[in-house]
Amino acid sequence: MSDRAVGADGGMTSMDGDIEGGAAAAERLPLAEAAADLPVLKALLRISEAVARADYFDEVLEVIAEQALTALRASSLSISRWEQDREALRTLINVGDLAPDETRWPTDEYYPVASDPLVADLLRHGRSYTNAVDDPDCPPDCKALLEQWGKECEIAVPVMCGDTMWGEIWVTGTDGRRFDAGDAQLLQAIAAHTAVAIGRSELLSTVWGYALQDPLTGIANRRAIDQRFAETDWETASPVVLLCDLDGFKRINDRDGHPAGDRLLRDVAAVLGRLAGAIDGAVAARLGGDEFCVLLPDATLAAAQVFATDATRVLHEAVDQSVSVCWGAAATTPEVRTGGDLLAAADAALLHAKRQGPARYSAGGPIPQAPPGIEDLDRRSDDRRAADRLAGAVVRALEQRPDMTLPAALEVLANAVAQAVDAAAWAISECSASGDALRLVSNVASVRKRDAGLTVLVEFGPPLYDMEDYPASAAAVADGSTFLAAVDLEGSDPAEVALLVQLGYRAVLGVGVPADDCNYLLELYSHDGHRALADIAPLAQVLAAYCASRLSGSRPSRRRP
Repeated sequence: MSDRAVGADGGMTSMDGDIEGGAAAAERLPLAEAAADLPVLKALLRISEAVARADYFDEVLEVIAEQALTALRASSLSISRWEQDREALRTLINVGDLAPDETRWPTDEYYPVASDPLVADLLRHGRSYTNAVDDPDCPPDCKALLEQWGKECEIAVPVMCGDTMWGEIWVTGTDGRRFDAGDAQLLQAIAAHTAVAIGRSELLSTVWGYALQDPLTGIANRRAIDQRFAETDWETASPVVLLCDLDGFKRINDRDGHPAGDRLLRDVAAVLGRLAGAIDGAVAARLGGDEFCVLLPDATLAAAQVFATDATRVLHEAVDQSVSVCWGAAATTPEVRTGGDLLAAADAALLHAKRQGPARYSAGGPIPQAPPGIEDLDRRSDDRRAADRLAGAVVRALEQRPDMTLPAALEVLANAVAQAVDAAAWAISECSASGDALRLVSNVASVRKRDAGLTVLVEFGPPLYDMEDYPASAAAVADGSTFLAAVDLEGSDPAEVALLVQLGYRAVLGVGVPADDCNYLLELYSHDGHRALADIAPLAQVLAAYCASRLSGSRPSRRRP
């Protein structure tokens, strides 16, 4: 362009003339003209509303960018902050028709100021500028860049916060669009709204990492995780995602108040952030509430389990021995090749872990569907009433699903009893067609990492057992009785004790469930001993018989083992 530029107030001014601040330009915006253009008026109203209501800078920044793009009928728009120590513009957000190397929320998009005299003049003297490829006065380097980007014109205005230059808004146009002084005036008014949002967010201390940082804890946020996913080459990379949340966090807030809850979240975030920071390329983020995410690049589920175990141990040592978290992990597979799929798989694993009780870890493999009614028995360390609620929860679950099969009903019962007594594992087996073996139908098993205070959900033992080898199980299946065996309980069936040692548990409660066409065995295992299992045994037996009496005829045809 020539020796003229668009002033920050929207008028044309000499390149060596000073201009007024953005607030004054916003006050002089011709509202009558804006009202004549309904989309422009709507965009300005939405921007004003966002500035007035939003507490977080990234929220209002996104609204400003999108609405400005609409109001100006532009091709793309970028809002950038001037980082004077680096003598560069750092782009915070890009919207519209972006180039292949541009992203909506860039993390490291910088443009040196010294190499562009128009940008340098805008930042140092507050002078806006416009260019178009068909303008004979357009500088050759600007024309070359516009053509390289596939754009036809550009306009840029400064963003002033008080007397301080904060950054710029840069807009491009295509398809014959050309920007004029009226567009500059409108864009300067939008820049003034941006300045108000900046001032408000800084006053509230919520300009956090310019849209990629959680304001409470200081670690990354969900947008940062999404950004990492967007940058991932899913054809070659194999990231692993860990999700975790605090057990009983609402109870902590209710008991100790929200300031205590906030301190706990910050402490947990500090531990996760420090451990993730020691792994090249890993990032820890707070997704919201008490839910956190750890992204491990090119990792395995084994590495994820190591991280969860170490993190749980450090949380106990550095934060509070009573603090526990549940974990869910997922790795990329041929079916899971996007960030959304990976988070969904990890979330399913987390929910599965939480259904088994506090301080659980689950990863990989198919996740069992949640039986109805189990949410009523969410076990708490200070809540001893779970067993008392057991019968009501099971009955309600069966009433909700009158078409439920007997194996499904036994799963409901197994989950409920396991939560009530904090069981280490449960298993449901059916008698084989020949009547001499037990075939595993469904199960949830775990191994306790005692040094870390974490229980890891694992695969169960063999899928088929010879009943001749386990007389206590055979008797229970035949007559609907129960048996109790433990490594330290006199009179226990030696075969059951040997199996306990093999599986790594200390006690087992077996409940036989005779039915019309097939008998079942429900087993509950404990890491801690037999007392809790002994206490719950009569109720478990009654409820198993209740399930069989209601549903034994609704079982689908049995498959042979």
